[in-house]
Amino acid sequence: MVIPTHIRRSTDMSGESPAKAWLAEAAQWGELDAESQQQSIAPVLAYLLLQGDLAVSADRIVDTAKTFQSFADLSRSASQRQQLTETTDLGSISSAYLTRATTTLTSSASDAASDTRAEVVFLLVQVLRCICNLCADNDAARAQVLASGGIDALASALEVDEVWRQPQPVGQAAFGGVLNVSLDYAPCGDRLVARGVLRPLLKALAPDTASVPGAMRNWPLVSMAVDALCTGGSQPAAVRELEMHADYAQSILRSLVRLARLLADGGADEDDEAARKAMRGAQRTLLWTLLEAVEKSPAVARQLAQPESVLALFDLLDHFLVSGAASEDDDDDDEEKEEHEGGEENQQDDSARPMPPNRPMPAAANRQADAVTQLIVAASGDDSALDALFGSQPLINRLVGILSTDRGTAQNARTARLDGLAAAAALCLGNLARTDAHCVQLVDMHSALVRTLIHEWLAPRTTNVRTRHAASGLLKNLTMPAANKRRLAEFGAVNVACANIDTMVVPIQANAIGMLRHLLAGDEADADAVVLAMLQPMRNSRGQPAVAMRDLLAAVRETDIDGIRCEGTRLLAAVAKRVYLGRSPHAEPRRMIAEAAYDLATPLVRLVLVDGQRHPMLRQECLVALTVLAATSAVDQPHVAAIVRLLAPEHSLPLCVVAAPADQAEDQDQDQPQQQQSEPCSFGDALAAVMRADADVWPQTTLQAKSLVTGLRDQLADLLADPTSSDAQRLDADGLRILRDDLIPLL
Repeated sequence: MVIPTHIRRSTDMSGESPAKAWLAEAAQWGELDAESQQQSIAPVLAYLLLQGDLAVSADRIVDTAKTFQSFADLSRSASQRQQLTETTDLGSISSAYLTRATTTLTSSASDAASDTRAEVVFLLVQVLRCICNLCADNDAARAQVLASGGIDALASALEVDEVWRQPQPVGQAAFGGVLNVSLDYAPCGDRLVARGVLRPLLKALAPDTASVPGAMRNWPLVSMAVDALCTGGSQPAAVRELEMHADYAQSILRSLVRLARLLADGGADEDDEAARKAMRGAQRTLLWTLLEAVEKSPAVARQLAQPESVLALFDLLDHFLVSGAASEDDDDDDEEKEEHEGGEENQQDDSARPMPPNRPMPAAANRQADAVTQLIVAASGDDSALDALFGSQPLINRLVGILSTDRGTAQNARTARLDGLAAAAALCLGNLARTDAHCVQLVDMHSALVRTLIHEWLAPRTTNVRTRHAASGLLKNLTMPAANKRRLAEFGAVNVACANIDTMVVPIQANAIGMLRHLLAGDEADADAVVLAMLQPMRNSRGQPAVAMRDLLAAVRETDIDGIRCEGTRLLAAVAKRVYLGRSPHAEPRRMIAEAAYDLATPLVRLVLVDGQRHPMLRQECLVALTVLAATSAVDQPHVAAIVRLLAPEHSLPLCVVAAPADQAEDQDQDQPQQQQSEPCSFGDALAAVMRADADVWPQTTLQAKSLVTGLRDQLADLLADPTSSDAQRLDADGLRILRDDLIPLL
């Protein structure tokens, strides 16, 4: 703002201040035209700008405070604050007076009981209100305040004692200023974070601070300010601040637990619903702030990776499971919500995507409990704290106690609470059981728990899919060490895993397949038992007669999910090698496969064609299994004929068509060049390319492809010599020709 010379001269006065004169007409300022507004306000702003010492003198400070009070009231109107921003330097002048007031109030020379201090506090409140209202949805004013040092002064204002001793109106004005300057404006937010405002904001949400009368009324305001800094454009700066101060995450967790106890014990006045609503709002803000920081920074998650913190998180989880979605913001009356947390198995919405075993499935019915579960998973997943957490007897006892509780069959509030706790406990224990030593120790010391996991939590009769998913991930980890395989099989893990192969819940299906693959890698006798269990009739997850091998072949054939196709095919490859390559004491598995006419070759070929380039190790495994199948009798087993048939393009090209999952279709459309697949080719062409090592092919894979062709050549030597024989007529003519003319010459 340019101040005319005659106005600058007229501000040096010893009589009545321009501010006092203007106050008498301030109420009508908004009704004036633009030129009259400028003529009216210019002397006042010039006086405030040029006569700062005089304006805050003992006999004029109140008039100055009232002037800023009028500016604050005027700035409530969007049009008037826009006019003030465009035609004046009100933002800069307010910043200067904020700096002056905070410096005076934070100095040791200031007497807390003096009338002068009270007047300075009055000025502070009105300047804060002016900045708060002027900056509401006004980036130009925010930039003005930032450039003139107002953000630093605002951070310093939070150190003034009256902000904490007088939450209304001093604290309200300060926290409102923080919110309005930083909301959707990262430059101010970043500066506030750099000045350390997160600490006083978190302090303001601490239950102990709320003992001051009126403090809790500021919680919605403080919660929004924390949310603006930690989840908006200033989130990177806030996360760095949380990383630098290890006590931040712990202080948030302590406040969350304390708030949970106050709400559970009726610590807030039962008649004051506004106070309880403020507590729930603060609780929600702190929870999401912590979760956002943990998801963005492993360092913040590491701060929670302590036994005491994980135990506190379980207390917090129990609170949310008991109270449910108590906050009105969580009660959105969504008709599509599940009737109980986790949902039934035939509700596929919660399980449409494959998820890693240490990632909790979402719980739409209780988002806060779901957020705490994610915090538990993050804290227990830190590698540096693995031994400390597993070595904590109180924590292990808590986890074992939760999972050992009889669930029962009734679908009631108690069951829903236990399901939520059990899902978190199994995920946490699964994270801790990520070393062979921990897995073996867990099975040795808690065999009853392992049986319960198998027959109570993973069993198909347990309707809560979140809990079954968590239990299946833990059991998959426990089946990995060689020392555990026989014991898990003796406990009944094989049959329960077989019963879960046909489930519509993808994460459970993936873990069941993984369990069987791990158990199949045990001793010969144990591996044979796994194969027989997969081939024998049983009851599936819906209680219907089924055979695990048939369910596995169907899952691999029908799925559009890479994880199921790849892991399922790896299991089929392991079965093929076990049955036809192992020194089995009997031929029962071979007879059962032949009688059922199970096609083991097609899924192996499909993986080579669809996933071979992306997963060379899986391609190698499938070629080994195909080589084993090629060595079987062409008379007793159908595998040789199936492999020859698939060499022809008309039979193998259709296998290359894999529909993209629905949740990936949009991403693929937006990024088509990166997602472009190579041109499909037949199995014969793919095998020839591997034998020639045309692309980036492992040398051992080339050798394995040649071994497969050699096996087919040896098995079919007579038929290749006389393709008109009756036996040769039973084979696919095109496939036989490709083998003879295109592949064998490459040996």
